[in-house]
Order: sequence, then C-alpha cells, then structure tokens
Amino acid sequence: MKNSVFFLAAIFLGVSCIGCGGSPQNSCNITAIVTPLSAISDHLAAPPNNQVQFSTSSTVSGNCPLIADTLGTWSTSDPGNTSIDSTGLAKCLGATTTPATISNSGTVRGRKFTSATLTCR
Repeated sequence: MKNSVFFLAAIFLGVSCIGCGGSPQNSCNITAIVTPLSAISDHLAAPPNNQVQFSTSSTVSGNCPLIADTLGTWSTSDPGNTSIDSTGLAKCLGATTTPATISNSGTVRGRKFTSATLTCR
C-alpha cells in the first residue's frame, strides 16, 4: 500500500511538471514609443510648419500580463519654447537651445512610453 501511494505521488508530480522546463513560459515583448522619435521644426514659420504631430505606438507579443492600458497626457520639458495639446500636436514657440523632451504618461500593460525630442529652430 505504501509503495502504491509513493508511486501515485511520483506520477502526479511528474505529470504536473510537464511543460515546466525547456522553453520559457513567461516570454513577453512590449514596445511602447512616442513617434516620431525626434523632430525639428521652425518656430518662425506659420502653421503647420511650426507644428509636429506626435502619437503613441505599441506592440505586445508573447505571454504578457493582463494589465489594463492607460491613456496618458502629453507634456513637454520646455513649456517656454514648446507647447503640446491633448492630441499630441506640438508647436514651436521659440528656438530651443537643447531638444525638448515630449512625453506621454500612458502605459501599455504597465510599460511606460519612451519619450521623443523636438528641436525648434
């Protein structure tokens, strides 16, 4: 009887571990970027030449967590020389000495979007 219990336990453990080794079960690839990655615009030009439309782009593949995506808000690191509205339309208001960082605070399955840059001439 004792041997039967050990035998059944060994079979149960062996069957429950099938698929535990070998190939990775937790592979997850997420890209979440702001596009275009960089842009240059002329602050002295009339619209639309002083504007750049930014957007978010993402891909998800593999066995990724089921975390809800979030809509983010747009921001610029240089509000004195650039502005950005709720649709991602950025405007050059003045020349930038260094590129402004354009960001979106949204997430894709918990992953934050990478930022982009905007240079105003």
